[in-house]
Amino acid sequence: MIKNERQYRITKAQAKKFDDALSQLQRPANQGEMADIHPLLVQAQVDALKSQAEELNEQIREYESLRSGERKVLEVHSFSELPTALIQARIAAQLSQKELGARLGLKEQQIQNYESTKYASASLDRITQVVQALGIAVREEVFLPKTELSISRLFRRLHDTGLDRTFVVQRLLPPSLVARLELEGRETSSGVVLQAASSVGRIFGWSTANLLAGDKTLDLNMAAIGGGRFKVPATTTEQRFNIYTVYAHILSLLTLDVTARLKPIPIPLEPDEVRSEILSEYGSITFENVLRYIWNHGIPVLPLRDVGAFHGACWRQEGRNVIVLKQTTTSIARWLFDLLHELWHTGEEPEASELSVVEESETAISRRDSDEEQAASQFAGDIVLEGRAEELVQLCLEQADSDVRLIKKILPRVAKTQNVSVASLANYMAFRLSMSGQNWWGAATNLQDRGEDPWRIAREVFFENTDLDVLNEFDRNLLQQALTDETLVST
Repeated sequence: MIKNERQYRITKAQAKKFDDALSQLQRPANQGEMADIHPLLVQAQVDALKSQAEELNEQIREYESLRSGERKVLEVHSFSELPTALIQARIAAQLSQKELGARLGLKEQQIQNYESTKYASASLDRITQVVQALGIAVREEVFLPKTELSISRLFRRLHDTGLDRTFVVQRLLPPSLVARLELEGRETSSGVVLQAASSVGRIFGWSTANLLAGDKTLDLNMAAIGGGRFKVPATTTEQRFNIYTVYAHILSLLTLDVTARLKPIPIPLEPDEVRSEILSEYGSITFENVLRYIWNHGIPVLPLRDVGAFHGACWRQEGRNVIVLKQTTTSIARWLFDLLHELWHTGEEPEASELSVVEESETAISRRDSDEEQAASQFAGDIVLEGRAEELVQLCLEQADSDVRLIKKILPRVAKTQNVSVASLANYMAFRLSMSGQNWWGAATNLQDRGEDPWRIAREVFFENTDLDVLNEFDRNLLQQALTDETLVST
């Protein structure tokens, strides 16, 4: 965002350089000189110049519109909107940073510092003075002047909804705000508290007033998982499941935004056809190969690794599917099984423009009794086990004389003689036993290979196929923070 005349002149000069470079690159004479360069590389260079030039020109248009009075600064409804609105209002009022400083009895450099940090270092009193000096209309509840603003009180309030402090700090708050919290510690300024409340509220649809006032129960919109709108808290486990599901759904929508260029290509939902296509294109059924196959068919895959009751999902928005994987294990076979399981769900109700499938724990009765869940797991098992999933399970059970205690010893031997993956067979065996109410997932976990981190593989492919620049800064930070290295203990 351009904030003053000096930045305006610099930006105009930069934009002109990009426009000139683009014009020169597209001249017929220069195109002849680049005949030896692959057309895709030339087009990539053109696209990059266009993107950079358009971004700068958009900033110029916004500044000129504000400065000319064509664009009016409207009423501010939340604290998260306020820092940008303060800058826009100053420009629209045709005040320089020096002139605003004079109105407030401050030096120009102080206003520059406030605007460069989006007023993160300003106290609530100072922000109020700036608002009054610029004549911005701000709803009273944004500031809550009669409420004691305490960061510890805010975190207690969030904890009661199922959001612990670690999750809020590492996943939800903008990095610049986290830095202010760490710097100020217990003496956190009221402005930072307001920004923290506004940031979390923006994600979950809670007003700053309700978050900080402390008495009213917070609403949680569970439409993302096929429920209605109800209030939290319920039980602790249910709280965390519900609130993480809403969070993951928001991330899935952002994922669709950053992959808007992907063109969906129908995937066959017969396991032998899918297996044949992957082998034909990639040569082997590996996690990375299946992942790239799915991405290349226009279905983005978002990998998460937070610990909690939420176990992955498939959502469809306006006809586009997105898969969310969530595992803390480093078993690549387990990630592969879950990925193929969710792939099956993308083919459900193909005529529907909206779809919501949210996975509970592997041991949940709802999963055991669901025909769709059984079909999805059988689909995954047949792809990784060469179409022989049921045959191999029966072979293990026969050799174990149906004694579950012996399966862990017998299964590796069967996998070796049948030339299939021990880990993949163990995952499918755990699924099959869960259908009869037996929890064999612990034993399956002990039979998994530990090698390259599948979450890192999925994250690398995610960044290869996305354009995060299409998001605003807040949403971009939210998505990037979901893909940082930290594994959180709980939500």
